[in-house]
Amino acid sequence: MKFSVRKNSLSGLLTVFLLSLFISPSVKGQDKNAPEDKKVTWAEKLGFPAGKKVIILHADDAGMSEGANIAIAHYLENKYIQSTAIMAPCPAADEFIQWAIDHPDTDVGMHLTLTSEWKTYRWGPVSDPAEVPGLIDPDGMLWHEVPGVVFHATADEVEKEIRAQIDKAISMGYKPNHIDTHMGTLYGHPAYVERFFKVAVEYGIPANAIDLSDPLVADKFKKQGYPINDDVIKLMEQYPLPKLDNFTSAPNAKSYVEKIENFKTLIKSLSAGLTEIIFHPSVESEELKSITNSWQQRVWEARMFSDPDLISFFEEEEIIFTNWIEIMERFADTEGGSAGNSDWISLFNGENLDGWKVRGKANWSVKDGVLLGRSEKGTGHIYTGPELSDLEVKGMFRLGDQGGGGNSGLYFRANPPEDNPDGYPVGYEAQICHNQDAHTGWLWKPGTPTGKAEKLLTKDDEWFSMRVKAKGSLIQIWVNEQLVMSHEDTEYKKGYFAIQCHNPGMTIEAKELYYRELN
Repeated sequence: MKFSVRKNSLSGLLTVFLLSLFISPSVKGQDKNAPEDKKVTWAEKLGFPAGKKVIILHADDAGMSEGANIAIAHYLENKYIQSTAIMAPCPAADEFIQWAIDHPDTDVGMHLTLTSEWKTYRWGPVSDPAEVPGLIDPDGMLWHEVPGVVFHATADEVEKEIRAQIDKAISMGYKPNHIDTHMGTLYGHPAYVERFFKVAVEYGIPANAIDLSDPLVADKFKKQGYPINDDVIKLMEQYPLPKLDNFTSAPNAKSYVEKIENFKTLIKSLSAGLTEIIFHPSVESEELKSITNSWQQRVWEARMFSDPDLISFFEEEEIIFTNWIEIMERFADTEGGSAGNSDWISLFNGENLDGWKVRGKANWSVKDGVLLGRSEKGTGHIYTGPELSDLEVKGMFRLGDQGGGGNSGLYFRANPPEDNPDGYPVGYEAQICHNQDAHTGWLWKPGTPTGKAEKLLTKDDEWFSMRVKAKGSLIQIWVNEQLVMSHEDTEYKKGYFAIQCHNPGMTIEAKELYYRELN
C-alpha cells in the first residue's frame, strides 16, 4: 500500500504539490504532551491475547506474472504465509483466481490496481477504457504513478474500476476475502478513500483500513507521504469493518542474510497489535528481470519465509499469525460485528418488571429506564426467560458498593434450585465484582470460580458492557468488548437468565439487556 513515486516519471516538485493539496496542517487531537490513555488494539478487540504481536504475512502482486503466482502458491500451500491479493488487470490474474477457487480455505483478496508502473510490462483497466478515461495514460494503459491517477481520474471512475475488478473475480466464481490497494492509490485522495470503504461495506469484504485514532499512527503514515487529513481520519473512524493497528512492508537489503536480519529487526520493532506486512515474492526468471530492477528483492522474498532460521525466530518471538478469513470470523463475534443484526431480542422493557420473577431478599425496581437491584437484608436474584441452550446475552451494568462489598453476576443456562427456590441459581454465572481475585468476567458455577478472566477492566460506580456467548461446551465472556474469558464446560445444558444482588448495602443496575438464540 506504500505511496510510491518513480524517479523517472513525475518530478519531486509535482509530488510535493500533490500532497500539499490534501495534507492538513495538523491532525486532530495530536498533542504529544497530552497524557495517553492505554489504547485497546484491534488484535484485542478481535479476541487475541493482550500484549501479543498478531501478524499477517501478505504477498502482494499475485496475478502480475507466472513467476509471482508460482512463488505465492507455494507459500500458501505450505502455510508459510497467510494471505495474498490478485491484480485483476494483469496477464496472470485469471490463473490465480482459478487457484483461489481450488483452494477455498486460503485467504486470497483483490489487490485493487489503478496504476501500471513498469516501463515495458504494462496493463490497462478491467473496465471499458471509454468509461474510465481519467484512468488511461497517453499509451492507453493505466498511469505509471499515483499522481497521474489523482490529477486525472474522478472518484466515479475509480469506483467503477475497482468494482469491475472485484466483479471479475466474482463472475469467475470466486468472492475475494479482502481488498487492498496497489501502490496505495486508493489512499491518494480523500474521495478515493470514501469510495474504497463504500465498496468494502457494500460487498461485505474488508479493506486494509488502518486505525488512525492514535495520533502517532496517523503522523507516521502522514510522514511517509500519505495524504492523511481530518477527512480521511473521520472516514476511518466511521468505517464499520475491522481495522489494522499497523501496516508495513519487508525492508530491502544488499544480501539475503541482511534481508533476514532486517526482517527480524522489523518484527522486534513492532508494537503489540494487528499488523499486516506486505512483500512481493516471485521465482527468478528472465521475464522478472526484464520487468523490474527490484527482481533480486522479490526472489529473496520468495525464499525467506520458508527459511528455518526465520521460522524459528517467529516461534521464539511468540508471533501469532492470522489472515482476513479469521479476522472476519472473530469480528462476527464482537459487538461491532453483530450490532446491526435484527435478531437480538430485548429482555427488559425499561418501564417495569413484566417478564421477570423475583427470588430471595433483594429489592428490585425500575428507575429512569434502568433495572435496579438493592440488597438491604440479604441475597436475591431476578429471573427471566426464555429457557435456552445455545445463546448470546449482552447488557450494560453498574455496580454500587456503598461499603458493603458489591457482588453480582449475570446468569445463563440457570434454574432456581428445587430444594430452595430462593437460593443461588443452578447454572453458569458471568461474575460482576471488582474487589476479589475471581473478578468481573470470570465464569462461575455455584460457589466455584471456574473460568479465569484474563484481566479486570471495571470499577465500582462505572457503567461497563458485558456479553456472554454459550454454544455447546464453549463459553466466552467479553467485558467492554474485550474477550476476557474462554472456557469449555458441559455441566449445565439449558436454563434461564438471572441477575444477582448479593451483599447487603450494594446496588446493581442493568440496562440495554438483549439476547439471541444461536442455531
